[in-house]
Amino acid sequence: MNKARFYSIIYDSTFEGHERFNIGTYKEKKLHIMLKKYFEDDPQYHEIPTNGFIADIRRDGKITEIETSGFTGLGPKLSAYLPEYSVNLVYPAPAKKYVSWIDPETSEISDRRISPKKVGVYDAIFELIRILPYVGHENLTVTVMLLEIDEYKLLDGWSRDRKKGASRYERIPVDLYDIIELSTPADFEKYIPEVCTNEFTVKEFSKAAKIREERARAVIKVFEKLSLIEKKGKRGRSYVYSRI
Repeated sequence: MNKARFYSIIYDSTFEGHERFNIGTYKEKKLHIMLKKYFEDDPQYHEIPTNGFIADIRRDGKITEIETSGFTGLGPKLSAYLPEYSVNLVYPAPAKKYVSWIDPETSEISDRRISPKKVGVYDAIFELIRILPYVGHENLTVTVMLLEIDEYKLLDGWSRDRKKGASRYERIPVDLYDIIELSTPADFEKYIPEVCTNEFTVKEFSKAAKIREERARAVIKVFEKLSLIEKKGKRGRSYVYSRI
């Protein structure tokens, strides 16, 4: 983790525009642009055609993909990249988020309010359910960036206050709390709650990890794929798991 570098990128981005002139950068948002600069400052290694796709960063046999919207649809890319390249999936997690609303008619921006929703490591592990066949591949790393983010949303939703169904306009990182790399099974094993030493259910894992049961169920499947957890049977109507 290099906070000085992160803050420098934030400072520079305040004073420079982003030229959206080619197919690789046209639809990029500020969060994506800034994190790409953090991992590779030299633009000659950005947006590199690779095996039928465009890699965010490719340098020295390593590909870095900045995944600001999760891992849905990444399967074909990983199939193309992993046999030949080391791949790092970067997952920005808003551990702290402030939301401001923009009125598209007047351009007025509301005061920023802190969001009660926090995103962390378990959210990144949950995303891996979308690329489960590739979990545990020796060339795959997931990098979780715990960030403070300013999010701007448009008041263009369908509800009376225009917030439900509203569009996200922009997300801007303002602080970096931590970077967590998940590569080997040992990296993931740290996130099996200590209380889950013996047999446990999805509900018990959910309570120990402080995540919703839906997420806990997916996280357990990822841990099963990594041979960290195995299904032992049933307790009533619930499946029982244990650490391997």
